[in-house]
Amino acid sequence: MKKFKFQNPGVIFLLLGMFLTSCNLPNSSPDISVDDWVATYQQQTLAAAEGSEGPSATATQTIAPTVTLTQTQTLQPTESKPVVSVSVDTNCRTGPGKIYDWIGALLVGEQTEVLGLSAAGDYWVVKNPDQAGECWLWANYASVTGSTSGLPVLTPPPTPTPVIDWQGAWTTYNAAQDNSWHFSYPMTLTVSGSALTGVVDLGGGDYVSLTGTITEDYTAVSGTWTSPGLSGTFEFFALGPNQFQGNGDNGSQIFGWCGSRNGAGEPSPCYSP
Repeated sequence: MKKFKFQNPGVIFLLLGMFLTSCNLPNSSPDISVDDWVATYQQQTLAAAEGSEGPSATATQTIAPTVTLTQTQTLQPTESKPVVSVSVDTNCRTGPGKIYDWIGALLVGEQTEVLGLSAAGDYWVVKNPDQAGECWLWANYASVTGSTSGLPVLTPPPTPTPVIDWQGAWTTYNAAQDNSWHFSYPMTLTVSGSALTGVVDLGGGDYVSLTGTITEDYTAVSGTWTSPGLSGTFEFFALGPNQFQGNGDNGSQIFGWCGSRNGAGEPSPCYSP
């Protein structure tokens, strides 16, 4: 008997696989052919492979650039505060004038802020360079940097009571610096503002007339004197309310000229340069 021989062993395995998998086939028509089943199987296998291992669609995300809006702010220039410096060391006082107390000084090379000015424009009100608070600075040697258009015009404080009231009756003394001579006479002084006039009674109808100017702080007087045949200059310096020292010049010599009242007695020394 002649045996049938398969030329291709792969066919055996294919048929065997078809037989084994036929147990799991879904309900299908009993008339389906082997070729149709194989084609269907291959399509299902391919679809499963593409679903599990095939290429997947990648979503491309487009990132829009972030735009930051920045508000542009226009800055107005800040006006600097005015400051003052001086060309000569200058005292700073509680008010505009030497009659007011000295409470500080602005020195050459220093600066301080300007806070206001006097009505006459001859004094600046500034931050005190030496302590807290403010003071009045004479404008004669001052230079201000910065705008002063908005500065207030300030009213000076009340003037302090002068150390001395020059007006009234005095006893005046004239003495040589070497004490070789010494005289005393009654003297009457009259004050009008900063102007001073006076009369010294030499006796016998002779008089010495004085005309002078009182300093802003009322502490000194300077001027001229005249008498029959003589004239010269004088300076008085207050020692308090009832005494003064000073000097006179008659053109040939300088002598002591002082005064007292209300029982204060003659100052010692009488002469003061």
